[in-house]
Amino acid sequence: MKKAIELTEQSNSKGIQVQIAKHLDGKKIARAEWVREGRVPLQTLRAKINYCSYTVRTIYRVLGIKIWIFIDEE
Repeated sequence: MKKAIELTEQSNSKGIQVQIAKHLDGKKIARAEWVREGRVPLQTLRAKINYCSYTVRTIYRVLGIKIWIFIDEE
């Protein structure tokens, strides 16, 4: 998550939100952790927000990663 935020700060974006979900830290329950830097207005219709979702396979488990990047409002 920290690397994604560092790479986004180098671009001209105004904010980023990164969410990782599934079984974290060896816990039996599924949960999600997220980090936000800057502004990410998800409810504003005219805001330009790029979204992507990835499934990452590690040697221990499968994680779901979602990333929202706020570029600018019109």
